[in-house]
Amino acid sequence: MSRRTRERDVSSELFDSEFERALEETENQRRDRGRRIEQKTQQLCRQVQRALNLALVAQSADGALDDVFVIEVSATGGCGRLLARVSVPESHSVDGALKALRDRTPQLRAVVAGFISRKRAPELTFVVAPPGGDYE
Repeated sequence: MSRRTRERDVSSELFDSEFERALEETENQRRDRGRRIEQKTQQLCRQVQRALNLALVAQSADGALDDVFVIEVSATGGCGRLLARVSVPESHSVDGALKALRDRTPQLRAVVAGFISRKRAPELTFVVAPPGGDYE
């Protein structure tokens, strides 16, 4: 066995091939991958928003969640944790609506799991958007 072959065999044993490929990828490939990840994250957030709004309509039996709807869903720390900004009508108690959402989070998470194609359903956190729609 030649010295070059031995060195190549030793180097392949010492380095993870995925790590090696990551080192070799170009800046354009990294940027494209980042864009795809961002696009997929936004797609997931829109799917979760639709699922939550449908679930809220179906689960507003006691009145605490009547006319409450999800304005926006955003990922916090990856796709495993999602933040849902909700709008609560002025005639409703904000604290009551948040309590109802927190109490129903397991059911809402189950509904979301049925709508999305993921191995694990994301954790959900709810916040009330300020009146006027300026929530950023």
